[in-house]
Amino acid sequence: MSPLPWFTALAHSGLGHLMQNSKWGFAIVETVHLLALAILGGAVLIVDLRLLGIILRRESIRVISRDLSRLLLGSLVVMILSGIALLSEEALKCYYSPAFRWKMVLLAAAGLFYFTLHRRALVNTDTGEPTRWSRAAAIVSLSLWLGVGVAGRAIGLL
Repeated sequence: MSPLPWFTALAHSGLGHLMQNSKWGFAIVETVHLLALAILGGAVLIVDLRLLGIILRRESIRVISRDLSRLLLGSLVVMILSGIALLSEEALKCYYSPAFRWKMVLLAAAGLFYFTLHRRALVNTDTGEPTRWSRAAAIVSLSLWLGVGVAGRAIGLL
């Protein structure tokens, strides 16, 4: 079954009309979305650079991850909610956009990876030198999140 009816309903929803007819709505929501992206990206970067053994080598990865997890999860929630609002403004354009589809696939993969294998790498790597597993997890994580950002940026260009 095609998701087109969902995109059409979102475009014609109250939120869609608000976003489409507001002079500043899209700009404000996009600013919130990008600020949340910066927070998420910073948290991911700090955790993954620690997993690679590049920064904060004397600090426990568990402590770093725990301290940043609220920021990471909070910014992810804000990004998803603001992303839905942004999507409602141009839902049909996004439906037909390959970049949007890639962004959603990469976002799902990044989220799934973060809550499964990445977490396992965090638990198994506490102090000392990074392992091959922790390095691989960090590289995959950084690649997936970078892909989400690049695909998101490509939505506006393609």
